[in-house]
Amino acid sequence: MSSPLSFQKITLNEVFERLDAGATVVTPNRRLASALKDKFDRYQIEQNKVAWCSADILPFSALIKRHYLDTLYSERASKLPLLLTPTQEQVLWESVIQSSDAGKSLLKIPQTAELVREAWQLAHAWQFVSKLSDFYPNEDTRAFLEWAAAYEQLTLHHQQTDSARVCDLITEQYASSEIKKPDALIAYGFDIFTPQQQAFLNQPQLLGYQVLTANTLAGGHNSTKQIQRVGYVNCYQEIYQAAIWARTRLEADDNVQIGIIVPALSNYRNAIVRIFTTVMRPDVTEALLVTEERLMPFNLSLGSALTAYPLIDTAFSILSLVSQKLEFEQISHLLRSPFLAGAEVEMNQRALLDAKMRQYADPVMSLPQLVALIEQVNGSAYCPILVQHLSALSAFKRNTHVQMGRHGELVQIVSAILQLVGFPGERGLNSTEHQTINKWHELLTDFATLDCVKQEVHFNEAVSYLRRMAMDTLFQPETPDVPIQILGVLEAEGICFDHLWVMGLSEEQWPLRPRPNPFLPLELQRSMELPLGSTHQSYARSERLTNGWLSSANEVILSYPQHSDDRDGHVLKPSPLIKFIQEKAPVLPSYISHRDLIIESGKLESVIDDQVPPLSNEVLQTTVSGGTALIKDYAACPFRAWAKHRLNADGLKTPRIGLNAMERGSLVHDVLAQAWHQLKSKDTLDTISDTGLQEILVNAANRAIQSMKRKRPNALPERFASIEQQRLVKLAQEWLAIEKQREFFTVITVEDKRCIQVGGLKLETRLDRVDQLDNGQTIIIDYKTSKQSVVAMIGDRPQEPQLPLYVVMTSKLSVGVAFATVKRGQMEFSAIIKDAGLLPGIKSFSDLTACKHFNSWDELIATWQQDLTKLAKDFVSGHVQVDPKNYPVTCDYCDMQSFCRINERVSGKDGLR
Repeated sequence: MSSPLSFQKITLNEVFERLDAGATVVTPNRRLASALKDKFDRYQIEQNKVAWCSADILPFSALIKRHYLDTLYSERASKLPLLLTPTQEQVLWESVIQSSDAGKSLLKIPQTAELVREAWQLAHAWQFVSKLSDFYPNEDTRAFLEWAAAYEQLTLHHQQTDSARVCDLITEQYASSEIKKPDALIAYGFDIFTPQQQAFLNQPQLLGYQVLTANTLAGGHNSTKQIQRVGYVNCYQEIYQAAIWARTRLEADDNVQIGIIVPALSNYRNAIVRIFTTVMRPDVTEALLVTEERLMPFNLSLGSALTAYPLIDTAFSILSLVSQKLEFEQISHLLRSPFLAGAEVEMNQRALLDAKMRQYADPVMSLPQLVALIEQVNGSAYCPILVQHLSALSAFKRNTHVQMGRHGELVQIVSAILQLVGFPGERGLNSTEHQTINKWHELLTDFATLDCVKQEVHFNEAVSYLRRMAMDTLFQPETPDVPIQILGVLEAEGICFDHLWVMGLSEEQWPLRPRPNPFLPLELQRSMELPLGSTHQSYARSERLTNGWLSSANEVILSYPQHSDDRDGHVLKPSPLIKFIQEKAPVLPSYISHRDLIIESGKLESVIDDQVPPLSNEVLQTTVSGGTALIKDYAACPFRAWAKHRLNADGLKTPRIGLNAMERGSLVHDVLAQAWHQLKSKDTLDTISDTGLQEILVNAANRAIQSMKRKRPNALPERFASIEQQRLVKLAQEWLAIEKQREFFTVITVEDKRCIQVGGLKLETRLDRVDQLDNGQTIIIDYKTSKQSVVAMIGDRPQEPQLPLYVVMTSKLSVGVAFATVKRGQMEFSAIIKDAGLLPGIKSFSDLTACKHFNSWDELIATWQQDLTKLAKDFVSGHVQVDPKNYPVTCDYCDMQSFCRINERVSGKDGLR
């Protein structure tokens, strides 16, 4: 470790005085530079000044880059190598590794390149490049030396340099450079200096310019400090107590500066935002905070990945839709995104379009398939603006044929694609969205510069790499100054507060664990005393940070969780670096939650919520939608029927691969319906040849499949359609073999649509089939593709009321109702018939256990009529209580659970309440 022992140390006030005189201050990081600027401005205000020159305070890396740019615009520019951006460096390292023999066996080249780039930077920052050959290399080090030699040769050939070497370049040219140099250079807040930094800072001193250092903790706090240690049950309780503490201190004095330091900030970022939002503004949810742009009194130093922002996610969804297939759920989010043209005008219509498309959509779709599906559901009538822009995008894809191109050219194509769909939308962007779109443009610009290090690239690869760049970019929108700063360990280094809370200081988290680079010799990292190169240096670094915290505020609280999050029952101890501090919990008030406050301030009222206005006479004059499903739903649960058939509420369908059970059943219905349209009677079935029957069934199956293809074009590819045709033919043959066992009958109606009246309701119905026997009596048949029981047709709330409805409302000559189970291995009738022998293997109704209490067939019919009429009248009257017939089975496949709140109504012992 290098220390600037030859540099004069000055106080904070002297720093401000020298800044007034034109000095330049460098800091180890950008946040400390910003904090020092704020302090300087407050100092000027305290001096009663109304105007002053802006302070020249910047991070060390920014100073080096400024010197480089000044040189670039000087007469020495022709001899200056091109400074690569971090993205260009990463791509160059990846290409070097990928083209090497060692790299061919690697699975994760980007991650390897990041570690190799870090090793390269460490070797130059600590100036031990020449010492690498002094240590016996292992396999990783040998690979690094090979890659480093190739990388260095490549950059020298193209006259390029990088962030690891630019400081050495500026140091070498500093004396002869004609750039403007500060009269005094102050290094502020450095815990350690790398040899590379030390070499640069020595240059101004050798030329007679002043180089000074300043203690970040000098001044600003009273000698009396309150320091305490406290443990909490877990990390979430720790975060909550820290939030309560911060709110208490802020309410006592709104001018204070409060710091919250979290060593594992990335692990708990979302929890911190959620808990601090709840405590600071209990009446605002995090979702509402985003939409209304309400400013919170806290700020996190750690941003989220750029791809986590909805605007960027929309951009990548658009680009992905052009270049590949997308999951429908992602397409659904895209269609309803506010960042497309017409999103505000067509907001509700697009939600309806999304719901309608789900009935026919595939789980994964391409852009042409999406456009075709929208046309199929008549989407232009719903959303003409959306259809116009998606059609333009589809035409662009067809006509452009983008394959390979230079990065700059592909950026223009990306911009054109986004412009075609009206990105970023028609409404005004808020502050966060403005900053996000600006960051997106910066990302595109950075991507375009890759032409310097890489030739043409495929469009799909370009989108993929652009997404990776966005994922690696942590972005935090700028906000006005707020009193509470939530920081990571390194971001907080050197910053002073009025009140400071450091959390997560358990023995597992603190001190920092060593993190030596795997591509550098371990012994070399230890001998050079790299901060995290060994256990000893990690402990020493953590100890210095801890001591810095204890001196950086008048009140300091160090907390730790007593139990681990990921290991149940595992007890944690405080870090050995804070054990010497007395344990004492801060006295904090108890804040009532916003929810409890509302409940306490209100008076609860009980209301009967199972009665709605009855159907009007005007409605009863027309056919009520839903058909017999309305009665079926009402028998299952009155609320379900009201929600589905009066409010038209329905759950969103989930796109699926191939056909679902209902569609496969529909195909069976269609095939048998077409077959009986031609056969007509049992006599024809008995006399037709096997070849003739096979021809009828094959043609019927083909027509049924073609009809299904018109609804779901992508659900039945040719191979699947062929298999499905064979399945349908075999099923129909097996079923017709059962039909041959019956006595004479004639099929008088197939798929017959009728309007029936029951209890004041007019319902459209459709009978699968009605057979007429030789005595003129009829049997009504309903095809099913799963086994059914006749019990489903009995009771005051029958599970399957369709057939009884047909009997009592349409056919007085009916002597039976039957489920025809068309399923491999379970071909059979399940029926309630007046007399035995009407169907093969079926007893008379009087012999069925479920019908024992009926004395006659007429009594059964009358009971059906009475029960079904009552159900219909209750629906008309508006009785819509939440009353599932058989909870929880009835509710298993119901989409209305969140609407009726069935789970909140149920108590363990008393059932529904």
